[in-house]
Amino acid sequence: MKILICDSLENEVLNSFSEIGEIKDISHEENKEDELSKNIVDSEVVVIRSATTINKDLIKSAKQLKIIARCGVGIDNIDLEQASKSNIYVTNSPNANIISVAELTIGLIIGAARNIHSSNNSLKSGEWNRQKFIGTELYEKQLGLIGFGKAANEVAKRLTAFGMRIVFFDPYIDESKNDAIKVDLDYLMQTSDVISIHVIKTKETENLIDSKYLKMIKEGGIIVNTSRGGIVDEKSLFELVDDKKIIFGGLDVYEKEPPEVGESFTNSNIITTPHLGASTKEAQLKAGKQTAENVKNILNGDLNSVINP
Repeated sequence: MKILICDSLENEVLNSFSEIGEIKDISHEENKEDELSKNIVDSEVVVIRSATTINKDLIKSAKQLKIIARCGVGIDNIDLEQASKSNIYVTNSPNANIISVAELTIGLIIGAARNIHSSNNSLKSGEWNRQKFIGTELYEKQLGLIGFGKAANEVAKRLTAFGMRIVFFDPYIDESKNDAIKVDLDYLMQTSDVISIHVIKTKETENLIDSKYLKMIKEGGIIVNTSRGGIVDEKSLFELVDDKKIIFGGLDVYEKEPPEVGESFTNSNIITTPHLGASTKEAQLKAGKQTAENVKNILNGDLNSVINP
């Protein structure tokens, strides 16, 4: 059995996959796209992270492919419809990076509230201007969570300890175990001091937080997105932050990755990180080991981890 490794995996995870079949690792190839096109044809398992896209044409060219395995939660880089048509199982590891994403989210929120990144840059450029970087406390402020899945719940638990009030918007969840209050999206956007986004990317959520919703944010508000790119209208967000209508934003994900870094991007007060939500040693290892276990289970007839019809 040929297992095609498209993105970097830890040695322990590679060893787990080598127990299943013969590994072909193209993760460090300079011409990875060409290698992917060539090697997917006779591969039975393809393993990816977020950096590789398995599109319709690649799936159609894969003559022996049985499983597409995603180390991580997001599956918008896989053509699920074509995979299902081709009788290919798709599996992922949605729980591996929950804590890492939650902790990064809180880091971005604190960084925004206390001007950490901009004051750091200012001091390193030779300035000493404490008055310029007066921040805001999170204590007794309202946190609005858009999407209330596992990562959002971890954020809620931690920021409740900061003394924040928690509200959430999620059409699929009726109540919270953490004293968070369910509200509609308009109310959340208009009343929250801090807004954090935790939804998957679908047709329903694409550009969910558009210019209309961004303009609802109260003056001095903070908005953070560590879920998927394309949920927030990035152009409008940069404009509103530059106009000081929103005090800060924090982005870890982008509509296009890597994003186009122009003048407005470079000079903005938005904290920008290069999709680091799952980039901890612990999350990477958990995701890889869980994905390898999923592949073993599927090959043994256990389809509980399969996410496509």
